[in-house]
Amino acid sequence: MAGWLAGAPLLALVPHGTVHAAGRSITLGLAQLDEELRQRFPLTRQVSGGLFELTLLRPRVRLLPERDRLGTQLDLALTELLMGTRHAGQMDLDYGLRFDAPSRTIRLRDVRVHQVDFPTVPPPFQADFARHAPPLAEQLLEGLALHQIPREQLMLLDGLGFKVAALRVVPQGLRVELKPALGP
Repeated sequence: MAGWLAGAPLLALVPHGTVHAAGRSITLGLAQLDEELRQRFPLTRQVSGGLFELTLLRPRVRLLPERDRLGTQLDLALTELLMGTRHAGQMDLDYGLRFDAPSRTIRLRDVRVHQVDFPTVPPPFQADFARHAPPLAEQLLEGLALHQIPREQLMLLDGLGFKVAALRVVPQGLRVELKPALGP
C-alpha cells in the first residue's frame, strides 16, 4: 500500500498519460504528444535574405521506439515574397528529446530531415528547394519545446523526492523516467 500511496500523487502530473509508480515513470501517450506539438505550429521564418518565407504546418507525430526517437511528418509552404507565389510540400523528419530543467520543458534535439517533397515547384528548382529546406527546418526545429511540465507538478515531484532522470520513446508513448533526487 505504501508504494501505491507514494505513486498516487503522480497521477495529478499527467492528465492524459499513464503513471507507473513501481517503475517511477510517467508515460505521455501519442495523442497527447501530437496535440502538444500541434499547438506550437505554424512556424514561419524568412529565408534567403528575406526573399522567401518558409512555413511549417500540421505536424503529425509518430513513435520510433526502436531508435528512441519521435518522427514527424509536416506540411510546408514556401512563399516567394516578391511575386507572392506559394509552393506546397511535405517533410519527414525525426528527432531525439532532452529535458531542460530550468525551463521545465521537453525539447527536440538532434533533428534530422529525411525527405522533402515540393511537387508544385517547377522541376528545374526542385533540387535547390530539396537541398536548402532540410537545414533550414532542422535549424528552426532544434530545441523547440514539445512539452512544458507545470511548475507545481515539478514542485510536487521534488516534494516526493523525485526528479526527471531520462526520456525514453516506448511503444506506448514517451516515458519520463524519474529517480530519487538525492540519488546518483
